[in-house]
Amino acid sequence: HRDLHYPLRRQRQMCIRDSRYIVDLNFRQDRSSLFGPENRVNNYNRLSFAIRLSEHGFWDPMRGILNEFKLRFSNGTSGNRPAFSQQYETWSVAGGNISKGALGNKKLKPETVTETEMGIDFSVMDKVLVEVTQAKTVAKDQLLQVPLAGFYGYSAQWQNAGTLTSDVFEISVNASILNT
Repeated sequence: HRDLHYPLRRQRQMCIRDSRYIVDLNFRQDRSSLFGPENRVNNYNRLSFAIRLSEHGFWDPMRGILNEFKLRFSNGTSGNRPAFSQQYETWSVAGGNISKGALGNKKLKPETVTETEMGIDFSVMDKVLVEVTQAKTVAKDQLLQVPLAGFYGYSAQWQNAGTLTSDVFEISVNASILNT
């Protein structure tokens, strides 16, 4: 039985840019013995896309007022791996006494975060830049120390036990008030 920490990350990225379209694709694979035996290989990805409508010919009549106008979208995943000690039983020594701490968990898998974001960016007469963003984030399989019943002999165990969801709406306004 060999349980060595062997982190390995493979990543491929492709980006396409021109004055009107921006596309970014990313794929990442993480391999680590810090994950439980069934979860040693984990794949993550990202896709982002933007279109600059202000760079298209049909935008010419509005260019004097809205110099820049961009729609954007992105969706991606990432992960957070468990700590080495979260897989194994822990013990404490204090005042010459040995006591059990946390029960190990070899079935741990990484926390996975998925974020979807969309937005609009525009500038008004090159003086005011406005960014409007809507984002949703879901963090699944969070690593939490869960209390155990007394008959286990341990006080707690690290488990993939939580899900956290957030919804964000953000408006940012930047203005050039005084130019000298």
